[in-house]
Amino acid sequence: MSNTITSSIGAAPVELKETRLDIPFTVVNLTTTVLACVLPFYFYSRSAIAAFLAFYMVTSLGLTLGYHRLFAHRSFEVPRWLAYVIASCGYLAIQRGPIFWVAMHRLHHRYSDAPGRDPHTPREGLWHVHFGWNQRRRRDVWDKEIYRKWTPELVHDKFYQFLDDERLDYAACLGLLAGSFAVGGVVGGLGGAPFRFDWYNATCFLVWVGLLNRVALLHAFGFINSVCHRWGTRPFKTPGTDGSVNNVLVSLVIHGEGWHNNHHAHPHSARHGLRWYQWDPAWYSIRVLQALGLARNVYVPSPEAVRKASLSGGGKV
Repeated sequence: MSNTITSSIGAAPVELKETRLDIPFTVVNLTTTVLACVLPFYFYSRSAIAAFLAFYMVTSLGLTLGYHRLFAHRSFEVPRWLAYVIASCGYLAIQRGPIFWVAMHRLHHRYSDAPGRDPHTPREGLWHVHFGWNQRRRRDVWDKEIYRKWTPELVHDKFYQFLDDERLDYAACLGLLAGSFAVGGVVGGLGGAPFRFDWYNATCFLVWVGLLNRVALLHAFGFINSVCHRWGTRPFKTPGTDGSVNNVLVSLVIHGEGWHNNHHAHPHSARHGLRWYQWDPAWYSIRVLQALGLARNVYVPSPEAVRKASLSGGGKV
């Protein structure tokens, strides 16, 4: 049974058919999520936990600093070689390539919290935000001919086109599992003489780095789309149906991205924690790149612009 939704990209209307269920992705996603929630209690080591924390930092900054602030909102500029490095770090989170990710985020801002238009609004349920929108695939969200129109500055780059092939996502996921297993075994065997492959530590790395990192990041960003559109403060009044809020706990989990109402009020800003006390590691990293001469044209709204916008929202930032 079909369900037709009318959307638009630019001036051209697009008829959107009933969503389709992606069965292979659903099986892989739910299975790996369950395993990532259970196995860390049985397989753990100090080196595996340290590797997880390091890999989480690298891949999450690839998403927050790279996919989000650099590519989606063009809040600053970096040399092309560095953009490729940052994109590669974000890609290892297994959340698709920059073209798809940026298109979804721009679609989210364009129709924020409008059911049937925003790809991942909590007004369609928390299950939809954290799982459903990836599994039941709307044509405007998953059709390349449609979503690529949202990223005109990325679609002609061969490297980003390469990362936009969903088949590569499965290969990258399998490669991470195999690579983490191999590295864990080698790391675990370094202390022994003669050297031996440590099968237990290999399994610990597979669980913590290969499985848990992807699931942790998937739901950390899910919290931005769910928690940060329901529970928190709204210092800025944002237009339309947007219900974005600031949530300090989410900011602590995912590099300052929880200052989400700040971001929706000032989407072009490279800085989301607009006050000195608002924890924003992605912004600190951009400042380091700027100090090294690697980031330029960094945009941050003026204090006067922030003050005026916050007055319209009726509260402090």
